[in-house]
Amino acid sequence: MEIKETVCDLNLKKGHAVCFDFDGVIHKYSKGWQNGDIYDDYNIEIISLIRFLSAAGMPCFICSTREPRQILDWWNGQGFAMSACLVKDGCTFWGDTTKVGITNKKLPAQVYVDDRAYHYHGQTVKEFLMDFSEVLNEAEYEVQSNG
Repeated sequence: MEIKETVCDLNLKKGHAVCFDFDGVIHKYSKGWQNGDIYDDYNIEIISLIRFLSAAGMPCFICSTREPRQILDWWNGQGFAMSACLVKDGCTFWGDTTKVGITNKKLPAQVYVDDRAYHYHGQTVKEFLMDFSEVLNEAEYEVQSNG
């Protein structure tokens, strides 16, 4: 893959990690869980993005609820130009731009890339519920709370 230098102002900081979910992001996951097998193709756009960000000085790691060794074995079997490694126990920050880290622990990152993420930016309870509701009439909304 050839990366041509282009001038752009990314709102991402060099040296700060970017985290990627595995299922539904890297692994296409078109049929859901399927007994935990990694059965589907990889998403070439995400692999290219990981390589681009790493080359631009942003460490990338995968965080998944899967066993990290399972993802590492899968990754190594794909023949990607960029290698991966397990994040060591006790590691609290991923800073390696030469390898993709793999963990099941949530580490600090400037952005999390996840197919099921919800962007929280200060929504109230009502706004949150409306985002996941097909209720069009606000009069139907009611939250009961004892606190």
